[in-house]
Amino acid sequence: MTLKPIALALICAGIISQPVLADDMSDLKAQLNAMQQQMQSMQNKLDAQEAALNKQKEVSTELKHQQANRNKDTDARAVAHQVADSLSIGGVIEVVANHTDSDGWSGESASDIVLDTFELAVEASAGDWVSGNVLFLYEDADDDNLNVDEAFITIANSEVTPFYLSAGRLYVPFGNFESNMISDPATLTLAETREDVVQVGFEVDSGFYGSAYLFNGDADEAKGNYSSLDNNEIDNYGLNFGYAMENDDFGLDVGVGYINNIATSDTLQDAVGDNGLCAGDGCLNDYVGGMSLHAIATIGQFNLIGEYITALDDFEMSEISSVNGDKLKPRAWNIEGAYNFEMAGKEATVALGYQRTKDMYLDAETTDFFEKAWLASISVGILENTTLAAEWRHADGYSEVKNAVGNDFEDEDLLQVKLSYEF
Repeated sequence: MTLKPIALALICAGIISQPVLADDMSDLKAQLNAMQQQMQSMQNKLDAQEAALNKQKEVSTELKHQQANRNKDTDARAVAHQVADSLSIGGVIEVVANHTDSDGWSGESASDIVLDTFELAVEASAGDWVSGNVLFLYEDADDDNLNVDEAFITIANSEVTPFYLSAGRLYVPFGNFESNMISDPATLTLAETREDVVQVGFEVDSGFYGSAYLFNGDADEAKGNYSSLDNNEIDNYGLNFGYAMENDDFGLDVGVGYINNIATSDTLQDAVGDNGLCAGDGCLNDYVGGMSLHAIATIGQFNLIGEYITALDDFEMSEISSVNGDKLKPRAWNIEGAYNFEMAGKEATVALGYQRTKDMYLDAETTDFFEKAWLASISVGILENTTLAAEWRHADGYSEVKNAVGNDFEDEDLLQVKLSYEF
């Protein structure tokens, strides 16, 4: 009996709770759907944030690449600027038109237009102490060859010390060779010397300068058993000393030089023949020293040049032979006077010169060696870094050559016009 009311109560409770449960399920489903939508919305936001972060990473990476490239460009530009700042490049181009009128010297009259000279000089400085210099040179007489004329290293810092050291191929400081002419001075023809050298020198603010140099020349002194091994030594040397000053109205440069073997000059070493004293190239019984003296003065608009170079002893006939077998003691003078002025607003110079040589009749086949010559020149700076110059030279040949070869060999007139550009 008691079960019936309980069962009835349960049945009633089930009947009554069934719709209530259905409503709860609907609410729950609705809440779940809302939660799913919220989660989807949050996922979409997360996806969007992740995409934004990835994009930001890509942009950041690209910016880093761009910055790295900019740094590379900056470094490259810095290196380029550093290289450009350390380099100095210059040179000269000279074109010459000439006419020669010869009386039994070089033949009949002749004329020509030639690229006479091309120079390209490069100087590189590595810091405050070291620099390198290279000079490339083409000259008409070199059969269209561009040569390394000079290449040397210099260690110097004038703010710390007046002393310097140079090592390499260079022209030794024997002779000054200053000139206002187109033609080379006779002193240069005799004594210009290019060698592979070690040189130590000084220049002080008071104007004094000097140097000492050492090299192995191409004209050797016979030694021992006269084998090439015995005379191929570093035994050539030279010294020079001078004083230079300049102010607004006056300038002066005077100097003296000594070399223990003047036969190493570019001209005389070619005249040292194979005389049997040495194996291989020719050599000398004994070295013959040389001395150079020069004085250059500028007084207002006037410029005066005087130079004298001489061997200090005779060469034996077996060492340097002449056309008539004489012993030779080569020497040369150069004297010039010049006046600087303005012509039509352009800088101009007129100059007169006299040159003389002695015992330079080495070769009857060339006109390089005259006994005396008179010269006159004028030069005008027609444009920026551009000069037009003209020169007349009258040269007399050696009577010794005339007598030896049996021709007139009297004189020669040379007219030259040169257009030069410096850069």
